[in-house]
Amino acid sequence: MANKKKDNKNVIIGSICAVVVVVVIVIVAVVLATSGGNRLNDNYFQSDGQKYVLTIETDQTSIEGTDEQYVPVKTHLVYTYSGDDITGLKLYYEYADENTAKKALEEMKAAAGNELGEAVIEGKYVIATAPEEQYKDLKAADVKAQIDFMEQLKNMNSNSQGTNSTNGEVVESTTEENTTEEQK
Repeated sequence: MANKKKDNKNVIIGSICAVVVVVVIVIVAVVLATSGGNRLNDNYFQSDGQKYVLTIETDQTSIEGTDEQYVPVKTHLVYTYSGDDITGLKLYYEYADENTAKKALEEMKAAAGNELGEAVIEGKYVIATAPEEQYKDLKAADVKAQIDFMEQLKNMNSNSQGTNSTNGEVVESTTEENTTEEQK
């Protein structure tokens, strides 16, 4: 009788351990599955020691052959590099939501056919992988210089948005001067 109680106790402990292992595996799987989808956010689209990123706003983006309603909110060009060699280029077309991204990819495939290359959906992003021919002759320093130049242009455009201009001349508000002149 003592052996049966000991055997039953071992079976119960073994069953509890098996259940705990299964629960841990499920939790790990859920964490890994959900964290993979969250890697694409504003933090990912920052240049670092492995990639250079150029983000282009909607008004500067045009994708030939796509329906106007499927123009991305932003396009992120992500160049991966090692030393001074560019090792990859991916274009992340960011849309308002996943449904729009899916429809946009269908439009892109219909318009580009086999020329589109590898393109996948990840959440609200259509990710197109550029063929090596498009970046094989680029050097990391050249890409960084191009991105820095584009950022300077973007900053210049955003700074000039705040001033009024006519034929290239900056027009300053002189309401106070006009009032003073009228009073004389």
